[in-house]
Amino acid sequence: MDNQEYQAVTQENEQKAAETLEIKFSRKLARPFTTKGGKDMVAISIPNQDPNDKSPWEEFVLPVQMVHSDHYGSKTLWAKIPADGMTTITRSIRSEETGDWEKKERIVGNKILKSMVEAYKLKPKTQGAR
Repeated sequence: MDNQEYQAVTQENEQKAAETLEIKFSRKLARPFTTKGGKDMVAISIPNQDPNDKSPWEEFVLPVQMVHSDHYGSKTLWAKIPADGMTTITRSIRSEETGDWEKKERIVGNKILKSMVEAYKLKPKTQGAR
């Protein structure tokens, strides 16, 4: 491999690394489970941004291998997702006629997903909280 090929491969690798988003969320929002096919997954809940919104939270699913624990013993988890990708998020809604639970799905871009998951950063910090 000559120098020009090496530089091209290095630039491609740097570009791939730049195309990911890192989302951070609380360990309390993650729920591990196993699919019927035997795959280990993690369901991550997205709290409602509006405190007056009492509807059930939305959630999305990632493979267990993509979700990592913070090394400093904090209660934070993180995952890297593709920046230009799309993710399906679901919300369980109770039907008014039958009373059965139904899943409502929608697809959002991963940049929007990151802002939804990390909306807690926008809340003002309380003074004197213990």
